Amino acid sequence: MKEQQSAKIVNFNFMALFGAVFFLFFALDYYIPILPFYVLHAGGGEAAVGLLMGLFTFCSIILRPFQGRELNRTGRKRLLVTGISLYAAAGLGLLFLPSLPFLFILRAVQGFGWGAFLLAFNTLTLDLAPPGRSGAAVGLMGMAPPFSLAIAPFIGETLRISTAGNYLILFLVASAAALLALVSGALVKEPSFEQTGIDKSPLLLRKVVFPSLIIFCMTFNLGVILTFLPLLGEVRDIRAVGYFFTVFALTTVFSRPVAGRLSDLYGRPVIFLPALVVAAGSMIMIALADNVQAFLLSAFVLGIGFGSAHSSVMAMAADRLAIMERGVGMATFTTAFDLGIVVGAVAVGILLTWFDFKLIFILCAVIMTLPVFGNFLKSKYRFRY
Repeated sequence: MKEQQSAKIVNFNFMALFGAVFFLFFALDYYIPILPFYVLHAGGGEAAVGLLMGLFTFCSIILRPFQGRELNRTGRKRLLVTGISLYAAAGLGLLFLPSLPFLFILRAVQGFGWGAFLLAFNTLTLDLAPPGRSGAAVGLMGMAPPFSLAIAPFIGETLRISTAGNYLILFLVASAAALLALVSGALVKEPSFEQTGIDKSPLLLRKVVFPSLIIFCMTFNLGVILTFLPLLGEVRDIRAVGYFFTVFALTTVFSRPVAGRLSDLYGRPVIFLPALVVAAGSMIMIALADNVQAFLLSAFVLGIGFGSAHSSVMAMAADRLAIMERGVGMATFTTAFDLGIVVGAVAVGILLTWFDFKLIFILCAVIMTLPVFGNFLKSKYRFRY
């Protein structure tokens, strides 16, 4: 056990993958304060903005179960590079300042690329982890996305204002980041594993149903926050939504590796169960926040809870998978991750016609704690899922 815990995680291979993850997430997060304005510039409205977001997510999900089943045959690195290449190529298409229909086509292509990339990098992270250290590896790799979220939207917003909406320059920055991700991804050396004859594996894997349900409940809340927190800030006259995401992202940067390592040492439920309760508490704090200080404190608490739970839950999914099952298993897990975001945004958009933000975020807190009760029932009645 001590030898496992002392095994080295961070090496050139790991850092090359980390670079690919950071730069492509940057190329995604950078668009947050830019693409909605470009849609309006191209003649679309608010509905087109939402449709563009939905199309991207749909395209990222639709092929993932098939990609997961083929991952052992085609290879992780090949899918990683293919996904980044699709995203980067479509991003270069934006440099021609496309019309609205062509913009939708380009974002659909980026969605397909993003789905492939997401599956490949998550699976590669597990492949590169030393035995018994998957939680620590997931936690360390998990620092890249929130670090991007902490700086990319800020840079995008600053450039959009300073260039007076010069979209050629704005899209050029995103393309440069995607190309850096491609270079970094090409440097990753994929570990070799002995094939075990799994040629007709299922599209979804039952072994990871429970961790997938947990991540779905978590990202349901994330979808609500990403979509509706700016509106809540406007309603309550709290001008700190941008700072909220920065605090949340930076907190997860530090909480993920710590929680991942602790889950390796003490077990996954010991970490993710209290983390979910902490995250649920942050949703209550958002529901009641009426000033900037309370708003930012809720972001800090959410970062601790969400970041800690994510590392340990993903590691729990990895614990249940044989090496040759990781493609399908991670396809199931990451599909649940994205579906939670979409369902949360759509469902709450409907519920807001009847309920106010306070009740909505209290409901989100309840949903966040559902896996805690599920784990209790699973233990008490010995459910196997």
